[in-house]
Amino acid sequence: MKPSMEWVVARGDGSCVADIVQKMRALGAPERARVFVDGRPAADEDPVAPGVRVELWPIRDSFRGRHGPDPVEILTHRDGVVLAYKPTGLPTETTQLGQSSLLSALMEMLKTGKIHAASRLDTAVSGVVLCTLGRDAARRIHRWREAGQLRSQYLAIAAGDVPEQGRWEQPLGRTRDRGGRHRASPKAPETRDSLTVYRRIASVADASLLVLSPQTGRMHQLRAHAALAGAPLFGDRLYGGPTTVTNDDGIVSAVEGIALHCMRIELPHAVANAPPPERLDTLWQSLGGDDMPLASM
Repeated sequence: MKPSMEWVVARGDGSCVADIVQKMRALGAPERARVFVDGRPAADEDPVAPGVRVELWPIRDSFRGRHGPDPVEILTHRDGVVLAYKPTGLPTETTQLGQSSLLSALMEMLKTGKIHAASRLDTAVSGVVLCTLGRDAARRIHRWREAGQLRSQYLAIAAGDVPEQGRWEQPLGRTRDRGGRHRASPKAPETRDSLTVYRRIASVADASLLVLSPQTGRMHQLRAHAALAGAPLFGDRLYGGPTTVTNDDGIVSAVEGIALHCMRIELPHAVANAPPPERLDTLWQSLGGDDMPLASM
């Protein structure tokens, strides 16, 4: 798929995205389109400078995952802060392929075009995502994050045995593998301090059920830290996690998504919880576990 129209901003074209989009529509660009500036999703009020590339991408009206996604749900909405549930298979942000996303679903539900993701989950990960409406809400989130008042908790199923509790502290940076995919690595040219606190709440012969509490917010932090600890997450092909499970009858099943779920985000003025999805409960039982011990989380 290609963009409907591209525009390289020249001096005098305008100062914000809306100015450029207006010019593009005057030349026949579609009214409904997703706007990107230099490859990143953009809002009407975002500033532009000479030399940047503005692209309009066609909209796909629906998203259909392999098994169909769970519904997007607004868990709480207060003072411009939205905590929403993102199902597995749905990107947090709109991609250039025109595929629907959590943000595009929330825009339709809230009748707004100015919503931004203050936290992100990979497409194959489910759970609570933090979003903001407007700059005032974004500033509050930044202050809370700097003050350590934004807390999140994840559920994960890792391959192998993990100690009962501990800390993963390897510094991480962004790099690319041989296939050109972005990944987090302690061997990246530039790394930053990274900290994940973990607690094992159950275990079986080949897997551990973990509660993960990230204290920093690096790209792929939980996935990379688990892999570096010798316990990659089930379904996480990028970091070496098992992608199939064999039951007692010898039947091999593919792991759906990555075995990682954001089950709680806590803010000074709101808390949102998302119980583990059925896919994780099914995976845990297929590994020999009982029903997930939710009371201990």
